[in-house]
Amino acid sequence: MAPQLILASQSKTRKGLLARLGVEFSTQPADVDETPLKNEAPLAYIKRVAIAKAQAIAANHPGCVILAADSPVILGRRILQTPQTEDEAREMLKLQSGRRIAIPTVVVVIDATGKLHHKTVNSWVKMKRLSASDINAYITAGLWTHTAGGLKIELMENWIQTLHGSKSGIMGLPLYETEVMLTRAGISTQPFKSEKAA
Repeated sequence: MAPQLILASQSKTRKGLLARLGVEFSTQPADVDETPLKNEAPLAYIKRVAIAKAQAIAANHPGCVILAADSPVILGRRILQTPQTEDEAREMLKLQSGRRIAIPTVVVVIDATGKLHHKTVNSWVKMKRLSASDINAYITAGLWTHTAGGLKIELMENWIQTLHGSKSGIMGLPLYETEVMLTRAGISTQPFKSEKAA
């Protein structure tokens, strides 16, 4: 019998992406400190947090397969987390306006034996220069919540001049790499199951 799969996240976007692979899973958010360490490089930070999320859930669920990921927005050495207020989201959008934005994702899988596997997927987008009305409309629509840098890429493609890498990775869970890692951990995927049922 295949092991139980647990997604260590409360993100609706990650949950929706994982569902595309046609796997049965439960979700359990990991309560970990996501504060960057002093002088910590962005990629080291992402890897540390993603691993910590997976390990926090695995500690209470032996024999299960745990999937975790982390994908903040990076400008130079600055990490843009999820904005907590409209003003903070507005400032983040101004920072990203007209810029090339790195959105790397680290995917972590802990298999049923407790062995940890991880993969880094590097992606970036080039944002158009945003006007004040662009930003105001986006903020007013409430699209900035619950997402790194305030960016919901899937809803703002008219602002994206160039996209390089994994679109699903930019959204929070790179599906190609995730499917490969889950298959190796003994989780069978059925990515076209929902389409067939429809």
